[in-house]
Formats: sequence, structure tokens, C-alpha cells
Amino acid sequence: MSEESRPYHVLFVCSGNSCRSPMAEGLLRLKLPQRLQDEVEVQSAGTLGIQGMAAAENSVRVVREFGGNISGHRSQGLSRKLVAASDLILAMASEHVEHLRKHYPAYRENVFLLKQFANPEPLDEPEIEDPIGSGLKVYRECGGIIADEIERILPAIVHLVQERRRETL
Repeated sequence: MSEESRPYHVLFVCSGNSCRSPMAEGLLRLKLPQRLQDEVEVQSAGTLGIQGMAAAENSVRVVREFGGNISGHRSQGLSRKLVAASDLILAMASEHVEHLRKHYPAYRENVFLLKQFANPEPLDEPEIEDPIGSGLKVYRECGGIIADEIERILPAIVHLVQERRRETL
């Protein structure tokens, strides 16, 4: 596929790919402007390499409350192919960034903590805590943080997609 016809690829990364990253994937898909739906591919993966597991029930519920649907999500582990195809990789915690930079050093320029991407401000809490095993209230708090971050970074993603479009003209 040529560069001009290839969608801009955003990859969210967490540990098991069942809680945080599927919520981020579902929420970005939901919030992407309609005009960019065909130009942006959104995926998620986990550093633990778990394949085929459904998203956590509370993650599905929280995304549904926002108006999205991740009920068909199945986990996937990180792979060189997935990382190489990604233009932007947004991790939930420092351990994920470290994993990506250690195992895929050629792509380190594309890797950011979600809360630090396009954020010039220093952060007291740059990580998004894993809600796994917690109740719905904790998942809602986590989903709210992720939704706020998606809203915050959306203009930057739109800008990157538009830049790609201009470069290929």
C-alpha cells in the first residue's frame, strides 16, 4: 500500500489489552470527526501478549455509556508488524513505554505516554492506572480520564492526519 493511500495508524498500548487500551481505542473511534473516519486506523495491543480475550465487562460498559461499542474487541499482543505499521503509539503507563522502547527501538520516536502526548505541561500523575479487578466506579474513573485525554489530543491527531494528507499531495 502506498504512503498516500495508507491510513494514519494510532495504536494504544496497555498490559493485557482488556481494560485501558480497548477503552482508548473505542473512545478515539467514537470521537474522530466523521470526515477522518476513513483516514485513521485505530487499534490497541498489550505488552503481555494475550491473544483473543474479550474486553473486560466494565470496560465495555463504560465505553457504551459514552456511546461507543467495544463488545467485539479481542485482545492482541504487541508485534513488530503492528508497531511498524503505527504512526503514533500511545501507552498507558511508563512500563509500556519502556517495553516498547526496549523491544522496538527503531520506533521509539513514535512512542508516548497518552497523558504526555501533545502536552507541554509537566504532570504529577502521567500514568493511567490499571482498573483490572476493580468495580465499575474505578472503571468509570479510568474511562473518564481516558475520554478527557482523547478530547485533549484529538486536535493534535487531526493535525497529524492533515499533515500526512498535505505531504502526499
